[in-house]
Amino acid sequence: MDSYDSLIAAPMTVAQRKHLLKQLQSPETISKLRRPEILMDFFTDSLDMGDLGLAVPALQGLFHLITTRNLDYPAFYARLYALLDKDLLHSKYRSRVLRHLDIFLAPQNHLPAATIASFIKRLSRLCLFAPPSAIVAIVPFIYNLLKTYPTTTFMIHRPPHPPYTKFKHNLGNDPFNPAEPNPQLTNAIDSSLWELETLRSHYHPTVASIARIISEQFTKQQYNLEDFLDHGYASLLESDLKKKDKKPPVVEYKIPKRIFSAGHVDVETENHDETNTLLELWDFGC
Repeated sequence: MDSYDSLIAAPMTVAQRKHLLKQLQSPETISKLRRPEILMDFFTDSLDMGDLGLAVPALQGLFHLITTRNLDYPAFYARLYALLDKDLLHSKYRSRVLRHLDIFLAPQNHLPAATIASFIKRLSRLCLFAPPSAIVAIVPFIYNLLKTYPTTTFMIHRPPHPPYTKFKHNLGNDPFNPAEPNPQLTNAIDSSLWELETLRSHYHPTVASIARIISEQFTKQQYNLEDFLDHGYASLLESDLKKKDKKPPVVEYKIPKRIFSAGHVDVETENHDETNTLLELWDFGC
């Protein structure tokens, strides 16, 4: 296992680094090393390269070193917070990041409520620009965080902030600072989750339906994230096609007897209008 000492110190391509990270991110592999501490610089260097494919396994390896070897890396949650950007929810690493995020934000890590609130707010804000397949995973994830950390539920009880609000009382600027890189200092704990309120009017019916779980009573203990993480456009379409209508759709109550006529026909009164512009446009002088 000490052969990794020379491997991590040698020059390598991005593909080679990804392959090595895939082996070294495993807790079983790290525990077999004589000096696991030597991986600290390798993981942080991989994280600094800005490649999401490198950052995800590097964070997992760092987290294992922090929790099992008591290594100090104060910037861990700031680096994790920085990964949650507008590109993440459109990438192929989305499900993997959310699985790791569920572990990193677990209650046994004893994180302050302000940090958890920042992750909740950041994910809520990203939902405004995310594809439906990502939103249906993010909303249950946020529900689980709110359920696990009750002190953050004040965020769903505050009136929403403009500009996305229909309410006229207690308006003001959102105190959340999206440009602040430190999740402890974003003021998200003093904000509201108006973004999730906005999702209730989403064009996709599945998203609008699942967004309502935040405004209802929290009777469910936890959602199983694996039921939502691997959704795509194909699976969402398939689930919609399998749904059974609870009531017949509303259709036009009076079917017109003709499409074109010598004059325009009012469908309700069936009165003819001799100046039918549409028929004039379709007259090619034949």
